[in-house]
Amino acid sequence: MNDIVQFFLKFGQYAKEADILWAVLTPIITLVAIWLLTFVGLKIFDKKERLRTVFIIHRAFIIVSLLIALFLVAMICYFWSKNLFAESHLELAFIISLLIAFIMPIISFFILQSYWEKTKVNEITKQPISAEQARNNIPFINKAFHKNKLFYLLPLIGFLFLLFSLNKGTNLISLVFDNSGSMDLTNSYNALDQTFSKLGDNNEIIITTLNGLTDTWTTNGGISVKEIMDIKSLSKLKAGRNEPFDNPIEAKNALNSILMSDEVVYGSPICEAIWKMWLFTKESKGNTNYKNKLLILITDGDENWAKNIDRFFYDDTEFVKYYTPENTHIVDYSKDGGGAVIKKFEEGGAIVYPAVTSVDDYLSALDDALLSFQNNIYLIIWTIVICVLGTLIGLVITPKKITI
Repeated sequence: MNDIVQFFLKFGQYAKEADILWAVLTPIITLVAIWLLTFVGLKIFDKKERLRTVFIIHRAFIIVSLLIALFLVAMICYFWSKNLFAESHLELAFIISLLIAFIMPIISFFILQSYWEKTKVNEITKQPISAEQARNNIPFINKAFHKNKLFYLLPLIGFLFLLFSLNKGTNLISLVFDNSGSMDLTNSYNALDQTFSKLGDNNEIIITTLNGLTDTWTTNGGISVKEIMDIKSLSKLKAGRNEPFDNPIEAKNALNSILMSDEVVYGSPICEAIWKMWLFTKESKGNTNYKNKLLILITDGDENWAKNIDRFFYDDTEFVKYYTPENTHIVDYSKDGGGAVIKKFEEGGAIVYPAVTSVDDYLSALDDALLSFQNNIYLIIWTIVICVLGTLIGLVITPKKITI
């Protein structure tokens, strides 16, 4: 039941997010293309046969409309496979256009069906010269009517473009989560739980928390960011706990134990945790060729372990090449504009989502960050439903019985 509700809610989301210009233009272009290609087809394939012009015109409308439907299905499947809808928001435009492409042949079938009367049948086939020829015309035009339905197979070919999704590659999402005492973990937990549910299984996830310091951290003192970045061995870093997952479902199932545990987190060693995540990634994932690599930091920016930020991650050529600024997203939970760490990331070109105070704010920020990583199966289901319903309606339209 929940899937059915989501199915219709997604249509509402497509309408809400739609590019209005293309939502209007694309259906108009579809109609114009059907009319224009029908006209061109009639000129190119004009030939003498027993069927009259009325039948030939509507047959051309049926063929062209279903060819357009084939093109639209192929485009939807290709865009979906490459996740191009994440940025273009053309779902509504394609759905309306596909509906038009299936409605047009249905209209033509109903119009043709109206000629199956004794007084009108001669308008779609040549005048018989004998009673026997008139009787023979009936099975001939019936067969011609049903042969048009074979063209409903054309849109099915478009679904072959879903094969592009087999080569969608693997993404790496590195999530550094500030689970220090100053953070409200409930909102972030709920938002991450929902977000991971939207991600495809081609996304590997590393969740890094700030665990690691002991209750004596304040007396031991911290180190500078430069000193942190000079460390090349995981074992020499105190703060940071890395949890790798092969897919979002595994990460979602582990969220509760990672973020909502009773373990005390001492301090806010954000920089050391990030560097530890980076060393872990190089060591365990360095030989894997990822299609996309994304770094998400959820924090209030209150770093109190690193004594001073005399150097930063973007000064490391390997780091900045792996986690580019445009693929680095900072979810700023602070209410005062963020701390020094957030400002350093922002100065380096990372994208910052400020003043996050609710689940909806979190979801909006995470959706923006993971926009190109999410793929919505409901669009393909809408495409299948339109194709199936359009085909079934067309197939059940049959010529009426004529007795001569």
